Amino acid sequence: MEPVANIGRRSVYCNQRTKKLAHKNMVKKKNTRTKETSRGGPIFVSPDGGETVYEQKKGGGWGKCVYQSEQAKLMDQAQEEMDMMGTEAIRMRRKYPALQKAWDQYKLVWNVIAKEEHDYQ
Repeated sequence: MEPVANIGRRSVYCNQRTKKLAHKNMVKKKNTRTKETSRGGPIFVSPDGGETVYEQKKGGGWGKCVYQSEQAKLMDQAQEEMDMMGTEAIRMRRKYPALQKAWDQYKLVWNVIAKEEHDYQ
């Protein structure tokens, strides 16, 4: 996805279908800054250079996510899985033996595969 315009530090993105609409609904100023007119039309914002793209709400906040790259999905998953490795996770494994057993099996499989990967390279 390519940026249509830069507004401050945020880039405005749109897909091919709405590209013409976005160009019609934006008025060019001097320099490179752009401003949305009152006619409306969707504006797409990306806080991370295009990894995730959100439709901007009328009030200026972020709306629903319309695109998320594979890298962004991996980062979200990694952040969710970090919850399984803190002190709270250790407390839960001590409280629930089945969880501890599954964790031990996971570590065993992880270590076997990691060793094979390391030896292979």
